[in-house]
Amino acid sequence: MVGRKNLQTTVVGGGNGGAIGGTVGSLLGGNQDVLQNLLGVLGENPVTQLVSKLLAAISSILSNLPSVFDQLSAIINNKDHTLPQQTQAIDALKQQFPVEIDTVFYIASQVAKTLRGGNGGVVPELLEVPSVPETPRNPV
Repeated sequence: MVGRKNLQTTVVGGGNGGAIGGTVGSLLGGNQDVLQNLLGVLGENPVTQLVSKLLAAISSILSNLPSVFDQLSAIINNKDHTLPQQTQAIDALKQQFPVEIDTVFYIASQVAKTLRGGNGGVVPELLEVPSVPETPRNPV
């Protein structure tokens, strides 16, 4: 298991400026030590442990995305396989990388929305509902 200090340096500090550390560092104006110092000030507690674990998991997912996307593209573009074979291959890839596959599909849905223009929502045609005939009121 990676120690807390090493995990913070790897995930938050970014080392070479890549992955989540580089992104966080960029958001903080290039000062990658700000988040690391904040976690250090908060000390070892369940919240900082959770934040460190979440950042590590996010970093891992983000670093896997290019490879998973390439594998998914290869499956979809393989014209020698039938649709059921492609589905089976995608399911197998999803067993290995469930969050990454869901992330790629989510990104694809967002891109599809922009390609359709606007918010991308397809507005279904409203069916005309026949009016209910009024019943005559008989005086009692």
